[in-house]
Amino acid sequence: MAETEMKRFFIYPNMRKEGAYAVLPQVCDRLRRDGVRLMLPMQLRSAALDVTDVDYMETGAAVQFADLAVVLGGDGTMLRLARAAAQQELPMLGINVGHVGFMTELEPGELGEMEKLFSGQYSIDSRMMLHVAVYRQGRVVYENDALNDIVLAKGTAFRVVCVCISADDEEVTQFNGDGLIVATPTGSTAYGLSAGGPVIEPSAENLAVIPICAHALAAKAFVFAPERRITLSAACEGGSEVFLSADGGQGFAIRPDDRVEITRSSLRTRLVRLKGISFYKILQKKL
Repeated sequence: MAETEMKRFFIYPNMRKEGAYAVLPQVCDRLRRDGVRLMLPMQLRSAALDVTDVDYMETGAAVQFADLAVVLGGDGTMLRLARAAAQQELPMLGINVGHVGFMTELEPGELGEMEKLFSGQYSIDSRMMLHVAVYRQGRVVYENDALNDIVLAKGTAFRVVCVCISADDEEVTQFNGDGLIVATPTGSTAYGLSAGGPVIEPSAENLAVIPICAHALAAKAFVFAPERRITLSAACEGGSEVFLSADGGQGFAIRPDDRVEITRSSLRTRLVRLKGISFYKILQKKL
């Protein structure tokens, strides 16, 4: 059970998905009552939406003000808001209008479950995140946080990238291949799973390091303790670029002499759970 009374809801829809248009008015109707304030992203102010009695706010301001973010989309939409929400310790409730929707809690036909937000019949699932910093000549040139994964990947299809992996400054392995995924337990069921990595239950809080299409039989996935500092270096043959991406966001070009450090982030993502379904049941249903 949860104790916080929720009165201010930031509704964050992915309007590129047709399902979000259909479900948005229903979500607003379910949440609208005396003393409740509903907010939508400012960029939707000029959109033809079938909703009334809502305020429009910039996302940065809304996540500071809200008690809960209600995300209408799939896992990608959840990831886009995750870092900003985590910085404000803002819980997120996902409503799946995407495909798999592994992180989302409700399907469009289950909106009645939102009534539990007002009676305190919900729990908060706290998920670890990753922090990545890129050092160039001793100076940090890029840093970010991720809920799912940090990916190093080659920028050219017909080149091979050489990746070196260390844990707490001790070399673990190196290999040639298409790149590397460093995943949280949440991300272990995403890109990491498709690359042959392990499924890690969320409470384990380990880091999974998974080669992508390694050109060596000995290149295996590693699972590290959350206290480890993972250091990576990568160079592509022929001088082609290698890119780093956090949660599928815009790539950052890595140079051969750069040092990429990945640790457990001080931020955590808070996911609202209304149905009490176990991780294993979700796993069986979604995969």
